[in-house]
Amino acid sequence: MKKNIFKLTFASLILLVTACTTDSESDEIPNLVQLQADVEEITNTAVIGPWIITNFVDSGKNETADFEGYGFNFNQDGSLVADNGNMTVTGTWSVTIDDDSNENSDDDSPSNDDSVDDCNSCTPEQLTEVLTACENWFVDKLERNDNDLENNFTGYAFNFTADGTVNVTTATDNFSGTWEASGLGNGIQVVIIIPDLPELEDTWTLHEIELYNGESNVDLRINNEDRLRFRNGCTLGNFEEGHSTGEIDFNIFFASPEDFSELTEDWNIISYSPNKIELIHESGGNGGTDLLTFEK
Repeated sequence: MKKNIFKLTFASLILLVTACTTDSESDEIPNLVQLQADVEEITNTAVIGPWIITNFVDSGKNETADFEGYGFNFNQDGSLVADNGNMTVTGTWSVTIDDDSNENSDDDSPSNDDSVDDCNSCTPEQLTEVLTACENWFVDKLERNDNDLENNFTGYAFNFTADGTVNVTTATDNFSGTWEASGLGNGIQVVIIIPDLPELEDTWTLHEIELYNGESNVDLRINNEDRLRFRNGCTLGNFEEGHSTGEIDFNIFFASPEDFSELTEDWNIISYSPNKIELIHESGGNGGTDLLTFEK
């Protein structure tokens, strides 16, 4: 089934991704600067059109002929316009960091997600980069001794610095404290000391870093019982088990007609150049592979 998605974020997002790995191929994974540059370059490449579809394979069936004679223009405002001289079809498009792995990971129950999407490959440096890249984190979840306490921190904004300080502000008060992270992977310990906010003070274990488009989460635990989750509305990219896959999505959406709606997908990029963009999507349901190629 095709997914109807549209994220108009290709030119305005700050895409920050830390790339790391646990094997000898670490140099092959794009770093933060490279990923940001790639997104910008792909966007700038796409807007110089028009493009034609030279290959479209949908679930094993070649449907390239359905788009014969159409020129496709990827516009800066996020609109995607296909025209063959007699008919014009309008959709939308965007280029984003791949976030498919996080679509079903927002489960508040520790018992359901302890073995999934955890921080097998996280590092203190990644956590520092995430926490310091965004301003005004807030407490989205706080469980202590089976008590939900997040409402006690409504309106509190947390700002972390790389030197280990944390400043907390409300409409009327200011608090200061310290934080420190050490260790590796699932053993990273995060010590938070804010004397005026004792509910948060403790040595927490980093459980998960979740980064979506428009949302970032840092999930901390103590023995999988107490839980502290900081959330932010900023976009950093995508982390899966503490590292970025480096994949970039080329998102296309057409509501109709039916032939064009088949193009609706969050495509992964195989390759791109000034004259050719090759896309692929692995179907989750039947395991089929869809292919889409634009050329000039």
